[in-house]
Amino acid sequence: MADTERDKLRARITEVDEELQAATTLSPAAARAKELLEEKQAALSALVERRDREIKDAVEQFERQRDSYVDRVKSARETGDLASVQRNEEGLNKLTNPRLKKEAEFAPKLAELEPAVAAARTEYERLRQDSPPMTLQDKQRLEARRNDLEKLYDGTAADWDRKLDEARTALAAAQEVATRKSETLAKNQQRQEAIATELSRLETERLPVARNDQIRRLAARWYGQKPEDVTDAQAGTVSTIWFASLAFIAALAGPITAMVALALQRIGAQPEVQRDSKLSRLLRRMLLRWRWRRVRKVLVQVPFDRQGEKRVEVPVEVEKVVKEILYVPILTDDPEALRRALDRELPPEVIDVVKVSAKGQYDQLEKDLEGELKLDLDQPATRAKRGGRRARTT
Repeated sequence: MADTERDKLRARITEVDEELQAATTLSPAAARAKELLEEKQAALSALVERRDREIKDAVEQFERQRDSYVDRVKSARETGDLASVQRNEEGLNKLTNPRLKKEAEFAPKLAELEPAVAAARTEYERLRQDSPPMTLQDKQRLEARRNDLEKLYDGTAADWDRKLDEARTALAAAQEVATRKSETLAKNQQRQEAIATELSRLETERLPVARNDQIRRLAARWYGQKPEDVTDAQAGTVSTIWFASLAFIAALAGPITAMVALALQRIGAQPEVQRDSKLSRLLRRMLLRWRWRRVRKVLVQVPFDRQGEKRVEVPVEVEKVVKEILYVPILTDDPEALRRALDRELPPEVIDVVKVSAKGQYDQLEKDLEGELKLDLDQPATRAKRGGRRARTT
């Protein structure tokens, strides 16, 4: 802008110098030709400036549309949307650079003005050469006009120098700010890289933890995702349901155990009552009759001095003592602590019969029970009462 303003003033000063050197005074016709030339030159300059401005605006709009299509194509390719990629590429291919269109639009007007400007300049030069010699007054007037233009040029140049100094100061400040911003961006980039490295390390550590987390595995099965992809909200929902269920079960375990224990105590305290049905009693009676005949009556040949036979009743089966074992389930995490508590609370004669076992120790429990049964069977058996009933030992 400073150069343009200076060039305009310098051109006016040059025109005055040319008039002084020509030593002629412009005639009225030459003055009118000069004014016409200046008008046509101004119109041509305005038209060229308008063309350049419209071309610049159209090209900037074209570039924005092109960049928009390019960004949309890139985003669609990253998401795998092939239909959007094809549609945006077709729109991008339809875009055309408007520069040639604008130049073709202004070309006829420029073709009209440029020959007119050239003709006006030729006419002015011809009339200026035919002008009468310059008088002293005209020369003084031109010199005064030149001095005024020189002062105007100097003032304009000083003004523009001041503006340029201010612009240079602002540019230096902006460059300093940009430098600090660049340093800040570099530090932020380093920080971002460090954070990305830390996130990668934490993600590597998180994957096995998430895959081994029971809550996340349940949430992954429920939501149909991988354990490492389960969100905190989803894991929180599943954990709430899971621990609420466990709390409900734990809350019911005590009352149910107490009810079962009380029921077993009540059953043990009640006298034995024959509650068999008629069919079961009939079957039992038939079975006992068959066993009585099989056990009590057996023919055995015994040698005698005298020839004859003798019937001898020989018992062939001995009633076995069956030991009944009552299982009482108790929820605990420490069987040894339960055993110590039972040793403190139970009477000494009961402690030896009580066996405490936990899940995963059934084989050892069975061996202990077999040992107990073997010891009990070695004792003298109780004979059956009349009618074939067995003696029960609890």
